[in-house]
Amino acid sequence: MPEKIWSYCEGIPDKIEVPLTSVVEMFWKTAEKFPNRDLTEFKGKYKKYSEMEEEVNRFANSLKDLGVEKGDRVACLMPNCPQYIVVFFATNALGAIFTAISSLYTQKEIRYQLQDSEAKVIVTLDLFLDKIREVQNDTKLEHVIVSSVGDELPGITAFLYKNVIARKNPKVINELVYKDLLKKGENKRIETKINVKEDVALLQYTGGTTGIMKGAMLTNYNLMSQATILPYWDLWLPSRPEGQYRISGCLPMSHIFGFSTSFLWTIAVGGLLYLIPDPRQLEEVMQSVSKHKIHFMFAVPILYQKIAEHPNIAKYDLSSLYMCISGGEGLPQSTCEKFEEACKGLLIEGYGLSESSPVTHVNPGNKDLRKLNAIGIPIPNTLAMIVDLDTQEEISEYGKEGELWIRGSSVMKGYWNNKEASDAVLVKGWLRTGDIATMDEKGFFSVVDRAKDMIIVSGYKVWPSDVEEVLYAHPDINMAGVVQVKDGNTEKVKAFLVTEPGSKELSRDEIKAYCKDKLAPYKIPTIIEYKEDLPRTAVGKVSRKDLRQPDAAARITTRAPDIKKEVIKK
Repeated sequence: MPEKIWSYCEGIPDKIEVPLTSVVEMFWKTAEKFPNRDLTEFKGKYKKYSEMEEEVNRFANSLKDLGVEKGDRVACLMPNCPQYIVVFFATNALGAIFTAISSLYTQKEIRYQLQDSEAKVIVTLDLFLDKIREVQNDTKLEHVIVSSVGDELPGITAFLYKNVIARKNPKVINELVYKDLLKKGENKRIETKINVKEDVALLQYTGGTTGIMKGAMLTNYNLMSQATILPYWDLWLPSRPEGQYRISGCLPMSHIFGFSTSFLWTIAVGGLLYLIPDPRQLEEVMQSVSKHKIHFMFAVPILYQKIAEHPNIAKYDLSSLYMCISGGEGLPQSTCEKFEEACKGLLIEGYGLSESSPVTHVNPGNKDLRKLNAIGIPIPNTLAMIVDLDTQEEISEYGKEGELWIRGSSVMKGYWNNKEASDAVLVKGWLRTGDIATMDEKGFFSVVDRAKDMIIVSGYKVWPSDVEEVLYAHPDINMAGVVQVKDGNTEKVKAFLVTEPGSKELSRDEIKAYCKDKLAPYKIPTIIEYKEDLPRTAVGKVSRKDLRQPDAAARITTRAPDIKKEVIKK
């Protein structure tokens, strides 16, 4: 057990007692305490805690009538919207397992997650109905429940949406209608007996360390740990907001970072969550902060950078922001400085991963105490150590690189139906992160290298093998090697390609068009480079390590025959 050398500010204890309750019970208690407070704002429409509680109760009873039982999986394919919150808490009330599917996923990725989780029900928007219909017969789905953005829009906006925009969306045929289930369900709480430390509440899919999507099993206790501990972090601030906390919901809740921060943090403190379905709409994000005087925001570094560099930033008053937390990838010092200069608020870096629910480290919420270019200190109830990759022993020397290992109340139960993968990352109660890091004499940790091949694009993990598989299937491509490249403060996906003999080189636009329906947008290569051949390892595999080197063109061995066929075969 490593010696704890980091310390917290006054008011934050080393260990915080986590209530042995389900997540929905936490929601019910908050709703009882603040029934008339607004919980969400979505495109100008507000919804109170008491209103949301009634919808949760009604939808839970309708799910029960459909046959959803404890342990069943309920999938949700939605951007940030009020329905998402209802579906999660209704699922949790039944003791069923919630699994969120990113709205950016392709049919292939959606199919895989539904198949692997064996979801019984999916709740989605009409916008995505065609994708669900394409994969439904390949899954164990018994019910598809469809809602619409228009269901949660105010007055005239809802009318215009339904009569103009929604006309282009697929029509409900054999599916169930979300609104009808809300009306039909009884407004009565369903209190399921739940083993808080053992029963899984959330199946969070992640790329893991091999590039294959795996479902991290997060228990009610894991999620309650985050909901209980994270709200303590504002005690670092020299001053804190008065009254109800206003929190930006620009980070997708289908991403575990958004789920535990924007969502759970809001519920835990009785806050008001301003939901933004597409964070790429930067002016909407800035307008929301400016108009509603938002206090807290959680996002990936690229969003902070784009806001700081936005040509219209002067139009918006962002000075209400007390604290912003960055995660998903490393926060460049230049981004931090630009954002704080533009917005006058505090921006600090944190760290986590799906397997730890996710937050494990955060910098102190104080400019004088934080450390730039570092992920901060472990949160309460969490231990961390640096481990030698060869000996698997803890490194006691400050500043020496090794693998970051985590232990604490937020660490997952394991991977869904994958004992081998679970055993590989869970060692005697410790979670191996796969990230190379250091610790200094004050207990601050810094990540110096992500898992070797992983690419982080706007906070999303991209595994080269996923992209290469798609590229290899193109008839004009013989070989492909995908790596990350730095472009200023961001990472981009670069593909090195070798054409089939006699085939022409495809342009970047042609590659993009080809990948559009096969990969999520953030996975599509934005940089293409053609070679006569690609460097390979001793066993004939494309060497990504060599491709990352500036002299990649010179690192070429003898060309192996039929490499494409072998890759596809595997």
